[in-house]
Order: sequence, then C-alpha cells, then structure tokens
Amino acid sequence: MTGLTLARRPSVFAAVFMMLALLAGCAVTQHQDTAGQPAVLPLAPPMGPARHIVQQLTATWADRQETLLCVLELDARHIAMAGLTHEGLSLFSLSYDGRTLTADKSPLLPAAVAPEFIMADLQLVYWPLAELKKILPAGWRLETGPGHRMLYRQDDKKVEIRYLSPDIPWPRDVELTHHQYRYRLHIKTLSYDVLPE
Repeated sequence: MTGLTLARRPSVFAAVFMMLALLAGCAVTQHQDTAGQPAVLPLAPPMGPARHIVQQLTATWADRQETLLCVLELDARHIAMAGLTHEGLSLFSLSYDGRTLTADKSPLLPAAVAPEFIMADLQLVYWPLAELKKILPAGWRLETGPGHRMLYRQDDKKVEIRYLSPDIPWPRDVELTHHQYRYRLHIKTLSYDVLPE
C-alpha cells in the first residue's frame, strides 16, 4: 500500500525526503557540542495523566520551512510517539518506558534522523521543570520565567522556549528557538485528550 501510494505521488515522496533530511540536520547538530561530540540531553521519565495529543511541528530556517505531524500517547508508565506526513504516511514511531527506548523508522526516513531527539525537544518544552533538572548533565542548566524557558550549557544559551498561549497544563502554541544553529520550531497542538487510566 505504501509503495503504491508513493508510486502515484512521486512529488510527495520527494517532499517527505527533503523535509526529513532538513529536520535530520537540525536534530543531529543541535545535540553536538562545538567539538562535534554528542551532547544529547537524556530523556526524562514518563509522566501522567494518560493523554493522547496530536501536534503540528513546523521547522523554519532562514530560507525554508518544513512541517510534520506528531502523535503522542503519554501516561505514568510509557511514552509513545509517531511521526506522520500530512498525507498520513508513517515516518517513525518511538516507545519509551523510562528505561528502554525502542524506535522504528520508515525506509523513507534518512538514517541520520533520530526520533529520540524530537522527543527530547518536546520534553524540554512540556515536562515539569523539577523533572528536567534531575536529568540535566553536568554543566547544563534550565532557567524559567513568565512565559518562557532557557536552556544553557555553561554560559552559552542553547535553546529558548516561548509559550505563546497560557493553556494549562499543556500549552497549545509554543515556539522553540535554537540560537546557535539558527532554526525555529513552532509547535501547535491540534488536539489534546485525557484518557482513562
């Protein structure tokens, strides 16, 4: 079915591949230090309540903009995430129980794309500050103020998060700016449903 769909829509395939290649560059470089060594923030543990969330992620650079859909299912025991094109093509899935992370990637997905980096960025936006501080590596700090969060490594500001809507407990309109690598991620929550435990 997927092959048939792609055969009928070569432009969709090309657009998806380009989008993911660009997002891959963003995801990989933002988690490396100036010496090229990995500096990935660890994933925080799952947290309740049980929820089903659909979001639109739009990454913007100086000369281009790309969008994908992200579906999250969260509870106190696990995190599940899926990435989709707007046409409904599955790009990746991720599952994390606080100890073991598993990820499945579509053959369409460039090898450099790591879904766990996208999850780490979403946690940086949405997880409680106290939980994030527990997992920050040495030399990193997270500061917060009215409507924003800032992530620093030493005295270098890496990431700035602006909450554009005051929704509690899950802000529906958020902008994440990576200063060093000069891209912006706009996160728009399309649906947010609390599930029975």
